[in-house]
Amino acid sequence: MEQVEYEGAINRLVAAVERVASGASEERRLDALGILAFFRLRRARIAEQDVPRISNGELFAQTAASALTMAGRKELLSASALLDQARTLFEA
Repeated sequence: MEQVEYEGAINRLVAAVERVASGASEERRLDALGILAFFRLRRARIAEQDVPRISNGELFAQTAASALTMAGRKELLSASALLDQARTLFEA
């Protein structure tokens, strides 16, 4: 995955999780804030490191776009599931 694609996907994921957190119940908001921290950390590390290894770059980019779409439609459970999926695509 190219750096530009990765940056765009991370930015979409951060925007999606911010929307989820703003519309979620208190319990779900705590989960969303943990996911938000995860993606913000990945975004901050772009300048320090190369693009991290993603198991499927195309799926990662599509998942980011879908998560943002679902969050915009206030489909918070669907968006949350997509955000979790995006996290699993990072390789250790």
